[in-house]
Amino acid sequence: MKCMRVLICVLAAGSSARAGEVLFTGGTHEHGGMTYYWLAEWKLDVTLPNDIAAGDRLEVLFGSKGPARRTIHYTRDGQSGSLSDVRKKPFEWIALPLDKLAADQKIVLYGKGSRQVGFLAGVRVTGKSSGKLKVKPIRVATVSPPAARRSNQWAEMPGFEMNDKMRTLWDPSPQKCDWKRTERSARYAGIALDKVQRWLRQRVMPVRDAKSGLFRSTARAWNYRDTAADCYPFYVWAAFYTDKKLLDTVMVDTLKAEQKLCNHLDRLPVRYDLKAGRKVVGSLDATIFGACEYAKDGLVAIVEITGKDSPWFGRMRGIVDDIFKHAPYGSPYGKIPSKNIEVNGELLQILPRLYCMTGEKKYLDWAHRLADYYLLGGKFVPSRLSDHGCEIIGGLGLLFAIDARVNPRKCKQYKPHMEYMFDEILRRGTNSDGIIIGSVQKTPGPHDRVRIGDGWGYDFVGFLDYDLAMGSRRYYDAIRRPMKNLLKPRYKHFNWDHGSRDNVADSVEGALYLLRRFPTPEAFVWADREIATLLVDHTDPKRLWDTHKLEANTVRTVLIHTMLHTRNTIARPWRGGLQLGAAPVGDGICVYMRSDKAYAGKLQFDIPRHRLYMGFKQDWPRMNSVPEWFTVEPDAAHKYTVRDVDTGSTRTVTGKALSEGIPVSLKPDKPLRLIVRPHPRGSKP
Repeated sequence: MKCMRVLICVLAAGSSARAGEVLFTGGTHEHGGMTYYWLAEWKLDVTLPNDIAAGDRLEVLFGSKGPARRTIHYTRDGQSGSLSDVRKKPFEWIALPLDKLAADQKIVLYGKGSRQVGFLAGVRVTGKSSGKLKVKPIRVATVSPPAARRSNQWAEMPGFEMNDKMRTLWDPSPQKCDWKRTERSARYAGIALDKVQRWLRQRVMPVRDAKSGLFRSTARAWNYRDTAADCYPFYVWAAFYTDKKLLDTVMVDTLKAEQKLCNHLDRLPVRYDLKAGRKVVGSLDATIFGACEYAKDGLVAIVEITGKDSPWFGRMRGIVDDIFKHAPYGSPYGKIPSKNIEVNGELLQILPRLYCMTGEKKYLDWAHRLADYYLLGGKFVPSRLSDHGCEIIGGLGLLFAIDARVNPRKCKQYKPHMEYMFDEILRRGTNSDGIIIGSVQKTPGPHDRVRIGDGWGYDFVGFLDYDLAMGSRRYYDAIRRPMKNLLKPRYKHFNWDHGSRDNVADSVEGALYLLRRFPTPEAFVWADREIATLLVDHTDPKRLWDTHKLEANTVRTVLIHTMLHTRNTIARPWRGGLQLGAAPVGDGICVYMRSDKAYAGKLQFDIPRHRLYMGFKQDWPRMNSVPEWFTVEPDAAHKYTVRDVDTGSTRTVTGKALSEGIPVSLKPDKPLRLIVRPHPRGSKP
């Protein structure tokens, strides 16, 4: 492949901070508040001033991310050399080891390969010279851009520090396309989806038991509180987003197998010993706990992206029906399935969904039975606010939101109890940054010496549902405040609850649910940083996640975050080396696609799943879902314009066509840039 050169004039390369100094304001990357050229992708032709004097030095504004060694290569008059150094600051001026500079002399600065290659944010001459320094950046293919994109080196990308440019970048409703933002998102999503697909094929598929059709994860048994609830659903998600064939075959076959082998009490399943080939029956409480975990953490998550026409919906509905059929505990409000607050909180998240999806009143009645049990006694506040305790807060919030539309009487009855619960959590369960801690304390806060729980964002989902249901801003500041504080140094690589990636995954997931309604630049930057540096594990591109629950939950959050960067668009089929990203523009989105090889497929757009799948008239914030960043109405009546920015062509397509996927064809390393907007009603196509 011949080198590809893109010539840029010196005015685009930088601006003169003082005589003899050029800063690269036109650089293609950003770090530490400065733009720079990465010498793996660029070389710089530097022409010295014509008044060079003895003792003058050529210096470069040299940078790296973290205390990593970086190398610059240079040539002058046919001679070459290099400089390697380690610096703590993002960028520092370093003199190149060049003797006897000459007037109008040309020096070329470049990199070799893609590892440990220097970042340059500027050049200058120090000494007696005051003449004009000329710089010409040239894009090179010595290290092909596709190889750099496939390296999974998120640390080489900009966007982990807060500055004015990042505030502009995360503008929630820009009126012009920001193609740098879109391309950046495409690189992020490409890295993440490549890794998810490899994880699915190389790690997940080998742990499927050939005889039973179930997955082993890390145990000898298929169980329902872990494998079915926290592993299998995100194997399904990985297949949905990166390998539709595996979704329609292996994942559906596993669903059939677990029902055939594991159902024990009607449709309530129990553990299955894969080695012995038999069920392992426990107590009724254990059976209901496992079934509930599977229904809420597993099946709800799958149904949220596959809908009620999928086989997973019938399984979820059947399990919940039989949980209440065999509910063993009496209460003043009727039989309830458990005295475990986690189980009942999970059911409170499932039942409003089932009611809205089916219209069957029994699901709402069962939800009220549980809510009455906790709320009507007065002064209810769950003691645990992190994982295992946060479920009931989000569950009560979702039920309250549904009641505000379908049962105002119950909504009015619950309102003071909900406010008491939320107010006490804020009073006795937050730290000085407004982040919810792991448990409610006896005394008012702020509590900065109590461990913060990774479920803080899940908890605030309940607060947000209340405000949206009431049309109020009662908890607006309480939700927004921690979002703005996430970039404080204390929350960098923070141990939210326990020492695993899962605690970071849960914390970021909760924040992403809130970011859909509270687009806060600091929280977006924090989420990108934590995903890149901890969850996708950029330090070892070859490393894939394990298949147990904590790692599968990590993949869950990576996929939720990826859909933020693609605005829920999906490339089908997904293939390694692809990039796909999108960003908002007015009432539409701008889409960027690129591939290292020729690609032909479809670009599929999301639909209002909250309404068409879940039956919600409003997109209520909720756990175990994928936020909707951009959707199209999947019918022939709704029209959209699709404009190819580079060819200038514009066409009108139906929402149905977008939801099914429009054909796209990519040439190697040639971007496709589209702007997709709703067609103005009443105007001619």
